[in-house]
Amino acid sequence: MAAAAADASAEAAAIARRLASCNAGARERTVRYLLSDFLPASAPRLSAADLLKLWKGLFFCFWHADKPLYQSSVATRLASAVSTAPSPADGTAFLAAYLTTLRREWAHIDVHRLDKFYLLNRRFLHHAFLLINSNSFAPDVTSQIVSILSDKALLPEADNVAAGTSRGLGYHVAEAFLDELLPVLPVSLQTVDALLAPFFTVLEKSSDRVMISKVKAGIFDRFLENGIQLLEKLKKGEEVEKDSAEEKLGKVGLLFGFSKRFLDIGAKAETVQSNRKVIFGLRDAFVKVEKGLELSGVEIPVPKFEATEVQVVPDADCSMDLCEDKAEKKKKKAKKAALAEGDKEGAKASKREKKVKKEKKVKKEKKEKKEKKKKKMDVVEGGDAADQNTDAHAEDQQMGDGTNGITLDGTFLSNLQKQFEKAAAEDGMVDGGGSSSASPATPVNGKVAKKRKRSKSVDRLSEASDGDDCSEVPEAATFGYTKRKCSKKGSSTRAHKRDPYTIEEG
Repeated sequence: MAAAAADASAEAAAIARRLASCNAGARERTVRYLLSDFLPASAPRLSAADLLKLWKGLFFCFWHADKPLYQSSVATRLASAVSTAPSPADGTAFLAAYLTTLRREWAHIDVHRLDKFYLLNRRFLHHAFLLINSNSFAPDVTSQIVSILSDKALLPEADNVAAGTSRGLGYHVAEAFLDELLPVLPVSLQTVDALLAPFFTVLEKSSDRVMISKVKAGIFDRFLENGIQLLEKLKKGEEVEKDSAEEKLGKVGLLFGFSKRFLDIGAKAETVQSNRKVIFGLRDAFVKVEKGLELSGVEIPVPKFEATEVQVVPDADCSMDLCEDKAEKKKKKAKKAALAEGDKEGAKASKREKKVKKEKKVKKEKKEKKEKKKKKMDVVEGGDAADQNTDAHAEDQQMGDGTNGITLDGTFLSNLQKQFEKAAAEDGMVDGGGSSSASPATPVNGKVAKKRKRSKSVDRLSEASDGDDCSEVPEAATFGYTKRKCSKKGSSTRAHKRDPYTIEEG
């Protein structure tokens, strides 16, 4: 027996490692082996520590489960291990290991994965009630499930190990409890008292204000509201829908005697003082409803347990790959059906729209190209005009007042000499004729040096002619004139009458 337990423990550790594998196929094969072969055969030999090892691997297996269909399939198959266990004790042990693991890891679940763990928690509550129902709500099985829910989820203060853990799991259990209990109702009032015992304990002992509000809104307020609605319909003689939440929960709210129970809890010395206001508020509300039932004279039959077949949550029994294949096939079928029903016109319209968009795009591109080409031509023409303006401006600056552009080159000097000869011929200037003391006209172009030297030489020659009438005039001083001697005195005076260096216009 000890050897078999050791072998089961070693195999559980190996299964836990495979459940946390990165390979999706390996995880899926391990889950199938665990649920179909290992647990049915080895569950009685597994200790609480072995179950916690398994659930460590199962937690990460479900953590990596993607896509809603596959998540629902895995959650349903894992929760079914509670209701289909070899014995109720094995089912409750598996449930206890699940709640311990989920409560420990709850604070680390991110917002993107929270919904699928809500789904997993609902599935386990559903199958826990199925386990009780399959045992005809036996008191021992009911008390085991209720104590596990109380110690592991609703009142973790009772567990020293869980003193500092998150209480989010307990909040969700309080919210989902009645939703998952409805399929197994109606049950006797004694069974209802046993099932609601942990919530009365929360009102009495818990100092968690959030938990108090969750229990009040999720459990007792729903009994109160459904009881009021049921009583109103019975007073009016209206028919109540069978097996509805209004009928099942309303009967319990009207017949259980909540007012007396809340009064007893509020009168206890151990009750947390801050909870008394909530307790007595609920007591007053239920007193009104119960008095209304007495005054109405309406008779409501006491609910009893009925051994009926409970509808199990349908299992999307498909592996991850199979679910994906089914989804793809559905999409293909939907597309074919849409085309067959006449969506061809819609396809043609979309094609026309695409064609119009394409034409608009082409026109826009052509327009942009033309604008770019026009801009380039404007830039080129503007550059030529700027060059022309620059050249004209330079010419204007060069010409100035009409004299700045004149340069004394060989041609200009030759023309100037011809003018001198013409002037001398007209006046009958003799060779070496007197020169003028007047200084020649000074050009304005900056080339004054040579002319000034020449004018100085002419002045010197004229002075010499005044002193000596018949002196020779050097050839260089007359710019190539023929050397001639003075014939008369005073010829220099005639020479002074016309300055040979002055240029006549015309």
